[in-house]
Amino acid sequence: MASVRHVRCIKDKFRAELGRFVPSLVTTLYDFENSELRQSTFNDTGKVITDPIGFLRENGADFSVYGVDFNRRVLGLVKVRDLAIANSSDELKKVPFFFKAQRENTEKLLTIPFDLLPSIATSLEEAISTVRNVFLFDTGRCGSTLLCKAMDATSEVQAVSEPDVYTSVFAFLQSHDFDLTPAAEEEAIMVLKCSTILLNFYFLKNDPSRQVICYKPRSCALFIADLLQRAVPSAKTIFLYRNLPGFFDSWASVMFSGSYWRYYISTALRIDVFYDIPNYTQMEPSLKFFTENHRLVKHPAARGIPFFLVSSWVLRMQKAYYLINDDQSSFFHAIVTYKELVTHKERAVLKVLKEIGVDVSPEEIVKIKQVFGKDSQEGAGIQSVRRKGDISKNTWIGNWERKLFYSVIECFSGDVYGPEFVLQNTTVEV
Repeated sequence: MASVRHVRCIKDKFRAELGRFVPSLVTTLYDFENSELRQSTFNDTGKVITDPIGFLRENGADFSVYGVDFNRRVLGLVKVRDLAIANSSDELKKVPFFFKAQRENTEKLLTIPFDLLPSIATSLEEAISTVRNVFLFDTGRCGSTLLCKAMDATSEVQAVSEPDVYTSVFAFLQSHDFDLTPAAEEEAIMVLKCSTILLNFYFLKNDPSRQVICYKPRSCALFIADLLQRAVPSAKTIFLYRNLPGFFDSWASVMFSGSYWRYYISTALRIDVFYDIPNYTQMEPSLKFFTENHRLVKHPAARGIPFFLVSSWVLRMQKAYYLINDDQSSFFHAIVTYKELVTHKERAVLKVLKEIGVDVSPEEIVKIKQVFGKDSQEGAGIQSVRRKGDISKNTWIGNWERKLFYSVIECFSGDVYGPEFVLQNTTVEV
């Protein structure tokens, strides 16, 4: 049975995010405790919802999809406390990461069993039939949050940065080594379809004038992009990426709080091998996909942060390559690089919008241009710490890092042939 209960975020669970960098923990339905009984969410059955379709039709503007539990076979939606006098959904979209704002401000949790999802999806499809979906995939550290905010500055597009249900599905597939039974795969597709429909319903209810809804999942969702396309076959797709040196430099800076000496000492003494990576993979088991990937298992490098970063980039770029070659009609409708985005700014955004069928007025171009005057991740734990305006400080990449780049790519033996690899159909001139 569907049910709703009062909850609040378990603050202690996430306090590490306030200090030294840790990966943003994947959302789970155990991120909350009951606000009255101070017990685990599932110890309190809450108020039973006998008519979940009617409940959602009446309250769909209040509840947004948060996460999924494949073990208990339930989808979780949350209602957040009022963040401002203005519409709460609009306030949620202003923050760099949607899932973190949900998690920190949730006051109610609605859980829906998988068995009810097909009927819910069918009942709501007509209500969101005018929505045109777009998925923005990326490598990470490539300006995707910036592009998301720039697209949201238009009158036609609602752009949502990192709804995390898609990450939950990636984690589920990764835990099964991407080898699901046909029944389990169809269930995952159903979860993705219904989650997107419910998100569409929520955002359309709150802002009916903007019917192009773009979701930017976390970058690991790229590995389920083909599954997501089967769930939402009409969706347009965008891919934004960065070369390996820039990706590595940016991530290393964030992970070591901008301190090169911390990076140098940690990697030279292998503190990252014996402490950081084991700690990260314990908090987010799905990260083992990048540290223990079977295509790189024979590489001799220690499994520290440098190897983790190079592996992360190579695997993402190879997945994008596969998607393009397997289904060019769906992947991708627009492909742009970080360099093009930061060099050409609003002109690059306009090119992307044109490719997905969105026209922009002169007034909207001004609004898009204004987005580039502010750090898109300001206030977030992974905000760039070595950047001032458009200028980055000296790179941390030396001969050792460059040798690692080429040796990992060579060991991988894929289609990605170098750290400056360019995908076909990439926009190189604007």
